[in-house]
Amino acid sequence: MATSNDVLRIARAQLGTGERSDGTSIYGSWYARLVKNQAFAAAPWCQAFVSWVAREAGIPTSVIPNGAWTVAVADWFAKQGQFSQTPHPGDIVWFDWQGSKNVPAIDHVGFVESILSDGRIVTIEGNTANAVRRRVRSRSCIAGFGHWARTTATPKPAPKPVLTPTEVFVKQLPTLKPGTKGWHVKTVVHLLAARDYAVGPGVDDTVLSPAVVERLRAFKKAAGLPEGDTVDLDTWAKLLRL
Repeated sequence: MATSNDVLRIARAQLGTGERSDGTSIYGSWYARLVKNQAFAAAPWCQAFVSWVAREAGIPTSVIPNGAWTVAVADWFAKQGQFSQTPHPGDIVWFDWQGSKNVPAIDHVGFVESILSDGRIVTIEGNTANAVRRRVRSRSCIAGFGHWARTTATPKPAPKPVLTPTEVFVKQLPTLKPGTKGWHVKTVVHLLAARDYAVGPGVDDTVLSPAVVERLRAFKKAAGLPEGDTVDLDTWAKLLRL
């Protein structure tokens, strides 16, 4: 979905666009065609401008609904729990010129472009002095902000990799240390021989003895494994050529 930067880029491109001589605007006319009611073509168009920008950015109506009445759209955001007094660039900002924070009293709307260090808000608004213009607004006339860009779903965790039967088998093999005895050591000795690292004749192939460790270390060095005297999972994998 589009980002705040996408919305602001589209809104900035409209700066200076004004009403036609008959009082209509491209944003009001767009909304009139959308709802099949020509009366909206020459109606106040600040909220229609916000909806138009959202549609140009490809934002679905489930995130920013279409609308021409500021109160209705602000009320929708309030019911979603996305209406607050904390601004972020790209937020929708609603105004009440009387200074209340009440949604039913809202008069005007625009986009937050940036927040100044003194708390004032730089906005891009439609239908201000009959055009799209950049304004600097005091917080005293702001009724609230609609947050839409911070409502993305929590990403799902990556699925755990599915191990092959061979990988499961290797993970079950024990770590062998010098002095370890048993059939697993015998397997290692035979695998070393198969990889041209056979131990000398007469060596007990059931004990991880110094003679076996010597050949094991040579094999691990050639295989690019860390030096060491143990047979760990990585060593088993190299011996088995997995």
